[in-house]
Amino acid sequence: MIEIDRESITPMYLQLASALRERIRNGDIPVGRRIPSHYELEQETGGTVSRRTIKSAIEVLQAEGIVQGVQGKGVFVIAKPGGPEGGEPTG
Repeated sequence: MIEIDRESITPMYLQLASALRERIRNGDIPVGRRIPSHYELEQETGGTVSRRTIKSAIEVLQAEGIVQGVQGKGVFVIAKPGGPEGGEPTG
């Protein structure tokens, strides 16, 4: 389960992006694997976040070069996070 603190000053989409980034860094979601779908992430947060919040979190990871969307297939990990600013290319 992904814990989101609704009372935090950190926006929920950044909390979710951080949780996903940590899963990728730890190898829970390896490079080449699809991240959970919007629906699955909504369930993992206990329904505390909207799909728009999930989309915003994924956009953060895309901007960092960590994930990439594939039309009709999902969003896939393309690099491990190298630090707070972005991904470390693999391969």
